Amino acid sequence: NMELTLTPRLQAVADLVPQGARLADVGTDHGYLPVRLLLDGKIQSAIASDLRAGPLSRASETARRYGIRDGLSLRLCPGLDGVTPGEVDCVSIAGMGGETIASILEAAPWTRSGTLLLLQPMTAFPDLRLFLQRSGYEIFRERIAREGR
Repeated sequence: NMELTLTPRLQAVADLVPQGARLADVGTDHGYLPVRLLLDGKIQSAIASDLRAGPLSRASETARRYGIRDGLSLRLCPGLDGVTPGEVDCVSIAGMGGETIASILEAAPWTRSGTLLLLQPMTAFPDLRLFLQRSGYEIFRERIAREGR
């Protein structure tokens, strides 16, 4: 059974997830982030969402490969549309553009209070920062992670 090692980019997100969190990982792709965190016992539970069936089936395969049976719920939906307020206290949205992240949050106003957001925009950082400030979010910390070039 190969070790599941996160890329530096995903590890930067994993490092910021609080112990015992109930996580929603939006655009989960292969499900590496929630599966790694469940294996480490760092989170209580995870919802892995993706808007395409292919990535979700890969996430399901990742969970099966690493023996994760409980604690992971797979949801086929855009953004946070399939997540109910109160189900999670931490949301990661990594590896997409800043405008996309802003539109996901705009459609889920419950994320404005009591939810830790771990956002990793690949483009349009200033646009996302402006959206967050105008929409009543608070930015606590920013980190830069390098991957490839």
